Amino acid sequence: MNKPKFVNKKWLVIAVILLILVTFSFLEEQKSVSARSIVLAISLDLQDDEYEMGIQLLKADQSQQKEFLTYSSKGKTITEILERLSHETGGAVSLCHTLVLVLGNDLLTKDNDKAMRFFVENEELCNNTMVVASKDSPLEILNAKLSNGQGGGYYLGHFLRDIGKDLGVIPMTIKDYIMNRFRIGGCVYLPYVSVEKTGEVTYISVTESFVTDGYNSAYLNEDATKGLSFALNKLKGGELSYEYEDKFGEVDIVNAKSDIKVSKDGKAKIKIKTTFNDKAYVPENIDEEKSVELIKQLISNYVTQCFETCKEQGLDIFYLGQTAYASNIELYKKEGYLQDITLDVSVNVSMK
Repeated sequence: MNKPKFVNKKWLVIAVILLILVTFSFLEEQKSVSARSIVLAISLDLQDDEYEMGIQLLKADQSQQKEFLTYSSKGKTITEILERLSHETGGAVSLCHTLVLVLGNDLLTKDNDKAMRFFVENEELCNNTMVVASKDSPLEILNAKLSNGQGGGYYLGHFLRDIGKDLGVIPMTIKDYIMNRFRIGGCVYLPYVSVEKTGEVTYISVTESFVTDGYNSAYLNEDATKGLSFALNKLKGGELSYEYEDKFGEVDIVNAKSDIKVSKDGKAKIKIKTTFNDKAYVPENIDEEKSVELIKQLISNYVTQCFETCKEQGLDIFYLGQTAYASNIELYKKEGYLQDITLDVSVNVSMK
């Protein structure tokens, strides 16, 4: 009679050791995660010669009650601040889940991208972390207690992901920010946000834009921001309002595409083709042909206003220097080349 075969003792010992190591590793990983402070939003600005940084965390108790907590600190370096915030929050600060980075005007125009390079070179943030500029203190955005119960930074991060390619502000990720800074002219355009209050309702306004090349800057109002959206984006949504004989009309955007060309004589031509659905809201007895002309003029005005506002500050918002370079036109090599460029906007409108 054959004796039953047993597992070799050596392999049995190895199996037991592996099981212990895997279990220990799993428990350590769980401990490591629970010991981290997961950051949802960051604010950052320059105050004199120091950085002021804020972080927003989401805490949930055993009853699943959610609370948004904000911590802030100042320091000469980002590393120094993160170490201090880790101590204050009771866990190692983790930035890899950050939804939005809110920047102050001074940081955008006086820091020479030192802080931004820190986040990118150290891979602290994901490529799709949103970047915005704040009209007032960036920390105010994080501290805002909105009427819907959400923290300002958390709300802003989700809102910017939802608007996609609608008419208005163009969401900017940190990846796009760095890419645009390396284009000729180095311009970046960011949603320009602020905390507003109407009666008892507190909300964050996201209808305007901030443009900078790291030194100069320009503010785009809501109309100029729409012009930026038409010129640079392939729009797939949003509503455009217009006025006709003291009546107001509104059309839905089906799609919009733009084509930008620069000639050797310094003329920049922007051709915009748009399709609208006019069933959203149309005043009674409106003349469709006249409405189309009004909409064409409205879009042209928005784009021109955006261009002229930035041109005054030497900001190549439409990346005309980059377009010239791609066409082997050396116009961009001249210092202040933007002042020699004239803009010609043509708009084609069709109704669905």
